[in-house]
Order: sequence, then structure tokens, then C-alpha cells
Amino acid sequence: MQSPTILPRDTTIRFRLIFACLSVSLLVSAIYVTVSYRLSSDIIFKAEFKNLAHTTALVDKVLLQNTSHTNGANSEFIRHLLNTEPNVPSVLQVNTQNYSSVVSHLLNDEESLQLLNLVHEQVPPEDQSEQIVTLNSKSYIWFIDTSGSATITYVKEMTLLNATFRLLAKRFLITSIIVFWIAVWLALTLSSIIAKRADDVNAALTELATHDPLTGLPNRLYLNQKIANLSGNEKDSDKISEASLLVIDLDKFKAVNDSFGHSTGDKLLVAVTERILTVVKAPCELIRLGGDEFVVWAPEMGLVQGKQLAKDIIAVCDTTILLNGLEINTGTSVGVAHYPTHTDNTEILMSCADNAMYNAKKQRNGWQVYEKKSELNHQRDIMLKADLNGAMLNRELVLHFQPKVDMRTGEIVGVEALCRWQHPQLGLLMPAEFIDLIEHSGKVQDFGRYIIEQAIIHASNWRLEGVSTPIALNLSPYNLLDPKLASFITQTLNEHHLPANFIQIELTENETCLNIMHIQSGIDKIRQIGIEIAIDDFGTGMSSLAYLDNLKANTIKIDKTFISDLVANKQHRAIVSSAVSLAKSFGCNIVAEGVETKGQAELLISLGCYVAQGYYYAKPMTEDAIKHLINEGVSV
Repeated sequence: MQSPTILPRDTTIRFRLIFACLSVSLLVSAIYVTVSYRLSSDIIFKAEFKNLAHTTALVDKVLLQNTSHTNGANSEFIRHLLNTEPNVPSVLQVNTQNYSSVVSHLLNDEESLQLLNLVHEQVPPEDQSEQIVTLNSKSYIWFIDTSGSATITYVKEMTLLNATFRLLAKRFLITSIIVFWIAVWLALTLSSIIAKRADDVNAALTELATHDPLTGLPNRLYLNQKIANLSGNEKDSDKISEASLLVIDLDKFKAVNDSFGHSTGDKLLVAVTERILTVVKAPCELIRLGGDEFVVWAPEMGLVQGKQLAKDIIAVCDTTILLNGLEINTGTSVGVAHYPTHTDNTEILMSCADNAMYNAKKQRNGWQVYEKKSELNHQRDIMLKADLNGAMLNRELVLHFQPKVDMRTGEIVGVEALCRWQHPQLGLLMPAEFIDLIEHSGKVQDFGRYIIEQAIIHASNWRLEGVSTPIALNLSPYNLLDPKLASFITQTLNEHHLPANFIQIELTENETCLNIMHIQSGIDKIRQIGIEIAIDDFGTGMSSLAYLDNLKANTIKIDKTFISDLVANKQHRAIVSSAVSLAKSFGCNIVAEGVETKGQAELLISLGCYVAQGYYYAKPMTEDAIKHLINEGVSV
């Protein structure tokens, strides 16, 4: 398949340059001939005119020396003088006080008389070069000498000038031909050089237009051209039988970019590019569409190989990258589409892969192959993303609550607030259907403040009703980078007259990819307000003693992955037992998530974990339902 070209190439530049050089050469030749002709004409004419003056002066001198000679003797001398140019027609007239004579050579009397009349009728011009008369299509030069004892008029044909012009014309022709061929050679040489430079510039501009300056990868224009070439290619030798298209998106690039600046974001993109290129080999091509979105075009790659390539890309990207002292791991989501399995239209293939990627990001499972139903879900998500602004403005985002239960007594010691979207057309939506939309819309911090405000309002109202159960809510570590978050929380608490101990904040461990030192100040400010901190999903992320020591959490929540098979899995029981001991060492409370059976609850109590949260006790419920449950308690 031919390589994409974006900029049109001007193939006429060489011909136009040759034409211009030839035109210049003709112009130069014409100027040269004209100037040379005029210069030669002036020189020859002056020589002729000087010869006339010399002849008339000689005649005048002879007349003065031979005053005793007869008129016939003088005429004979003049005739002899004219015969010195035997082939040149001429006439010489002498007028004195004593006599007048006309002597001609190769002219009859009538022609001689006509020439003399033409000369005497002409007013003497200022420029001697204009002393020319014409008779019978022949040009004659003339001169009248009145400086001596006689008036001498000498007229002769300009044969010397005409002969000289014929001789010069040959020289001019030869010179013009030489100049012309030099110009042709120069035009060909210059056209080759300039055409080469133009091709180089065009190639550089094409490279600039079709490649990303940051990573050096081909860009969206390159991909569009490549797909367009594939669609319109009729050559059997260039056709491909199949191809895989992979769309890659970094999971939390926007948060990193917004939190640490575009410089760090650019370095992250370059580092990720280098890692992906270790598994993407020719003829496959890695292309950057823009932002944090990449594409792998894999011609002649089947769907099975496409799936394996997606796994390899996720594997090389799922490691920590050290940038500016920060340990960053955004992770990737990959969508796979196959030509012609999913579509025989290469332009639609991109949309299929994009839908699959979006579905993988939504399900948080790394990679997905395109499915028709995912396209419908994608269209639905586009609609939801457009409705996000109104969702917070119209208070459509509401809180449901799941209790935290003391498994020994059934008392509800706290609740976790979980967000739901009460959509006016689609009904009640779960977080999995819109949280990713919020993260990719750049409204993470606005959403965090909204949830905090709603939780404070609920807790304040409950307190007025005599319910003193604290409300815990999840925040992304990126919310803690909001420099005004602590002042916002303080202001909202004061507005609703609510003590800080009625609110708890849970930080989801397995979603954080930030260096703890960069969110430490935000945590400290919140702790100074009097709000407790909990580590959610403990054990699935970057748990370490240093992490716990820096975070100084009040509560550790053991992730449900360790609880689901707690009864049968000895390793998970050991992990839970270690977590309980660790919590006691740090003076932390401990809560087990995802408790669904009585056996799990009893085993947890035996291990020293007394507070649990899960479907065994209650699912998330509305405000009215949780207040009723708090008052009634949970049966154990």
C-alpha cells in the first residue's frame, strides 16, 4: 500500500523554471544584439562620415593648390578620387565663385541630380548620424564642407556599413546560439537543484503535517490517509486480506496532566510511547491521535494476534514510571477491531475500535474486542456526558447509603455514601455508568465538592433529627490536590453547623497513582479540620508501612477480594489476620468490605475484625431507608 501523502507535489516547477531561463536567455540575446548593432552602427557611421570629411578636405586642398587648372582638370582629379572605391556609387559636387562641377561614379546624371537635390533640400541635422538619404531603396550618406574656398557636397552609398552589418549578423547569430545553449544548460542545472530542494521541503512539510512533534509518531492525518488509501485501492498487489486496529487510551492521564502540569504529562506520553514500541513491530505502526490516545495499525494481523498484542501493550504499560521524582502508573485501556470481521469499511473500523476501548475503560478490564451492543452503549454514554452539567445543577446526583455494622451487636456505627444518578429519562444509574464520564470530562474536583456538600447536608439534617451516625464518602486522591478543598469543607461545615467528626473521607488505594508526598499537605489540612481518613480497598494497591505511616489513617478497610473466599482460602485469612494486627499496631480501626455470608462474619470476628459492610447486612439504600435501619438496628 502506498505511503500517505498530505501535501500535493508541484510537478511543473522544472518546466516553468526552464521556460523562465529560456525566456531570460532570449531577452539577453535580444538586448545583446540590439546594443551590439547600435554600437557597431555608430562606429561604422562615424568612420564613414570621417572618410567623407577627409575626402572633401582633400578636394578643397587640391582646388586651392591648382587654381590655374581648368574645370576639366579638376573634374578628372575628382573622378580619379571617386574611383578609389570602384564598387561604391557616389557623386561629388564642387561650387566655387568661378565654376561648378558635378562628378559621379556608377550613377547616371539623373540619379546624381536627384541625390544632390535630396541633400540640399534636407535641413542639416544636429546628429551627424542622421545625414542619410534614400534613393531607389538604397541608403546614401552625405557631407557638405563649407570650411574652405569651395562648397563641396559628397554623397556615396553606404555599402561598407551594409557589408559590416552582414558580417556582424553572423557573429551575433553564433553568439546568440552560444548564449541560448548556456541558458538551457543553466536552466536544466538550476531546475534539477531547485526541484530537489522543493522535493526535500515538500517531504519535510509532509513529515511535519503527518507526524506528532512530541513523540515522533505518525498522527491522525497519517492514519486517515492510510485508511483512505486502503479503501480506494484497486491494485490487487496492494490489497490486504485482513487487519487489526487497536485504540489505546491512558486511564488517568488527564488527572496527571492537570495535577503536575503539561511538562510532566508530555514526559509521560514519551515514556509510554517508548514502552509500547517495544511490542509493536513492523509492519505494525503506532500512531498518536492526540492527547493520550494512540492507535496501532496492524495489517495482515488476525483477531487472535490482535488480542495478544492488546495484552502485551497493557503488560508493558502496567508498571510504574518515574518522572520528576514521582512514581506514576496510569494504566491503559485497549479496544480491538478487526477488518473485515467487524466491518469491511475501513473508515468505520476506527469507530469500532474506539467503542471497544471505551467499553474496556468503563468495565476497567484492560482490553475489549468490539461488540455491536457496545456501540449502542457508547452512544448512550455520549448522551450522558452531554447531560453531566445539568446533573449537578439540577441535583440529579443523589446519595444512597450502605451501613457499617458492628457484627457482634448489629449496631450501625457508620454509613458509606454512594453516588447515584437519578436521570430524568433513564432512571436510576449506578456509578459504573457515569463515574468514568466525570473523570474524562475534567469535572473531578467539581464532582468531589458536590458530593462533600451533599454528605454534609445529609449529616446536618440527621443530627437535627437525632441521628448521630457519621457519613463516609469516597474521594479521589486528585481531589486532594485542590488547593481550596480544605477551606471549602470548613466553610460548608460552618454553614450547616456540623461538627467535623460527622464526616469521614475514604481514599481509594487501588486508584491512586500519585506520590504520597504530593497529597500529604491536602490530607494534613483535612485532618486538621477534624475529619477522619480511611484507606479503602486496602491490600490491592500500594500498601506499605511507609504508606500507612505517611497517611496516618484512622481506619483501614480490607478489600472484598480477600473476604469473598475467606472461609476457603487460607492465604486470604492470613492476609486479613495480618491486616488486623497491622491496624492495631497503628491504632487504626478496621472494617471488612463485601461481607455476604454468616460464615464470613463469624470468621472475621474470630480474627479480631468486628465492623463489616456488605450485602449480608444491607445493600445501599435511600436516605429514608437508612435512617429507619439506623433506628431499628441490624439483626445478627
